[in-house]
Amino acid sequence: MMSILVIEAEYDGKVLIPKEPLNLPVGTRVSLSLHVQQDVEERLQKLHALWRYAEEHAVDAPALDNEALRRENLYEDRL
Repeated sequence: MMSILVIEAEYDGKVLIPKEPLNLPVGTRVSLSLHVQQDVEERLQKLHALWRYAEEHAVDAPALDNEALRRENLYEDRL
């Protein structure tokens, strides 16, 4: 039988160190699925880079006025 235990840990360069003690016998075999948490500053830098890219590669498209966006002008009514 497999049970799931979610823990937080920190990597010290060689091993993962759990934030809390694990209630597991020595020698217990486990499978790991890692979800790496990004630093907030790193995430903000990526978002800024994405925003700059979007600004630099913006497409000039004609603006649509409210009349052009009315349902009657977008779809043919079907009987």
